[in-house]
Amino acid sequence: MDTYLKKLQEYGIFSQKEYHAEAFSRNIGLLSPSEQEALAKARIAIPGMGGVGGAHLITMVRTGIGRFNLADFDVYEPANVNRQFGARVPEFGRPKLEVMKEQALSINPFLEIKEFPEGLCEENIDAFLEGVSLVLDSLDFFAFDIRRQLFNRAREKGIHVITAGPLGFGSAMLIFAPDKGMGFDEYFNIVEDMKPEDQHLAFAMGLAPKALQFKYMDASKVSFKSRKGPSLNIACQLCTGMAGTEAVRIILGKGGVKSVPYYYQFDPYLRKYYTKKLNMGNKHPWQQVKVALVKKMLNRNTPIGPEEPEIPRTSMQDGNIPEDIIDYIIKAGIQAPSGDNAQPWRFAKSDNRIDLYLDRAADDSFFNVNQRASIISCGAVIENMKVAATRFGLAANLSYGQDGKTAQMDLSQTDTIERDPLARYIWKRKTNRKLFDTEKVDQGLLDELRNSIRGIPGTDIHFITDRLQLKKLARLVGKADRIRTERRDLHEHLFKMIRFSMDETLKKRDGFYIKNLEAGMHGEAFLRTTRSWPVMNVANKLGFGKIIAKTAYDAIINSSGAGLVVTHGFQEENFLNGGRALERVWLTLIRYGFELQPMTAVTLFFLRNQLEGDTAFDRRHRELLHDVRNEYEYIFSGCNFKQEGQVMLFRFGKAPEIKYPTLRKQMSDLLI
Repeated sequence: MDTYLKKLQEYGIFSQKEYHAEAFSRNIGLLSPSEQEALAKARIAIPGMGGVGGAHLITMVRTGIGRFNLADFDVYEPANVNRQFGARVPEFGRPKLEVMKEQALSINPFLEIKEFPEGLCEENIDAFLEGVSLVLDSLDFFAFDIRRQLFNRAREKGIHVITAGPLGFGSAMLIFAPDKGMGFDEYFNIVEDMKPEDQHLAFAMGLAPKALQFKYMDASKVSFKSRKGPSLNIACQLCTGMAGTEAVRIILGKGGVKSVPYYYQFDPYLRKYYTKKLNMGNKHPWQQVKVALVKKMLNRNTPIGPEEPEIPRTSMQDGNIPEDIIDYIIKAGIQAPSGDNAQPWRFAKSDNRIDLYLDRAADDSFFNVNQRASIISCGAVIENMKVAATRFGLAANLSYGQDGKTAQMDLSQTDTIERDPLARYIWKRKTNRKLFDTEKVDQGLLDELRNSIRGIPGTDIHFITDRLQLKKLARLVGKADRIRTERRDLHEHLFKMIRFSMDETLKKRDGFYIKNLEAGMHGEAFLRTTRSWPVMNVANKLGFGKIIAKTAYDAIINSSGAGLVVTHGFQEENFLNGGRALERVWLTLIRYGFELQPMTAVTLFFLRNQLEGDTAFDRRHRELLHDVRNEYEYIFSGCNFKQEGQVMLFRFGKAPEIKYPTLRKQMSDLLI
């Protein structure tokens, strides 16, 4: 503040009155001096500093508004750059509210700003609305519940709310007046027990009944279930232009305000502008037809898969972590990978603590030797929870193997913990079985992957990116994969975990939908035909087993490289840490736009052979495995396989997204 005042004095400005007269002089002619003074005394509430909210703030500051209530709990990151005012490289990791306050004060040092750094929540909504002239809605599109509370509470308090949303290249706007027109629930036709995706659709269609953007937008990039959709800075600027104009009109009492059921929509790309009245709001019969049509279109584009829950905004008091934050962290853990999506975990929660238990009955397959595959998966669960906890400034203290628990995680709040950049990728991680690009990876990425696991004791990673070596590895993995197709127990376990219909997939929420295998129409037909072991046994004798095993060869050849995560030892704790390392590598790859597919058969066969000897395999498979092992160890010559346990072999590369990720059981079904 002092720096700004000194700067103003260089220009002969020594008071707030002098500054206002000079800074906003070019407003006069469109606004009178008395109107400009009225704006300086007005207070506007803006509940978010994102693409629209940041633009609202700067526009209103330059218009001459003198007082603000501002809320935001988030920090800037690279994904914000395309549309958010304060998103610059120097600001990455900084709180949006802090940055935007600095920006506003650099324009008008005399502003009065009341901050809500915890974001808008039920507990502070009345304080947020105290003394405000109107609200410029800038909440995230998917923050439906708190938006509904905000609109309804503002109406009760006699406060106007303006909401403008960026849609395509344009903007749609609604004005909710406290003394006339329709309320939020009435206009959007909100009823009890609506599914979240139906709430979001109702809001979108009520905001923009014309849905102009769908005439040129790639609808496959819009998913209410996944909470994603494209957004442009161009549209955000239009939002604040339209909403700011109405804000001035309302504050100055100029009249002519058309509140809902009127709506405004402007799309410069199509060169169309509408001011229309949507009688009955979303209850209008034609509007309901349009809602149904758009819902059908979006359902076609929405992948079946995990949906990130809304990030809790409840505040911690006296060191006690709210239950909804604990639940969020557990849900993050549940997104970890597991063998054939068996989900061999159980959880118990108590004050500031999460206990993790291994469910040994979840996976009794030949692959899961001494439960090591499930233990690796539990390690991935631990790392997911540890990463997710950093979103809330929580440190996780881990202990293994106490009182029959696989792990105990004690959580504590600290000012020194930094948000892990991998947190936002937990729900984006998935197994992708498509063929990958073969583009060579940059050494910088491999170094980043190694660095990502340096903090996990006793773990390491080795890479194969040379094309000749990849071909050799592919041949070995393909040969070993024949064991999987030729063993009855592994065949029957695989088919126990395949879900052949979407109804079965949605009901059981474990295993994997047949389309997740990316086998294609002919491959799926073969799988359905060979569900019975006698049929598959005949197919093996006819040579079909070798054809199936070739898919592993093709997968590795069609990738940028392969990696092998190892752990220095063979005890449970070693493999827990190995699972943690694997998950960090996986999330880091997702962060940089790469996909990963585990190639687990060969490593788990080696592990069983190492722990139990040759007796677990018949003579033919023993010979095949010994033949493969010699060359495999030569390829990974940097590993000491007598002292290092293999956590997972995987391939990685860039590929199109899959439409059918695996589902997870509900948290309530996994709690003890």
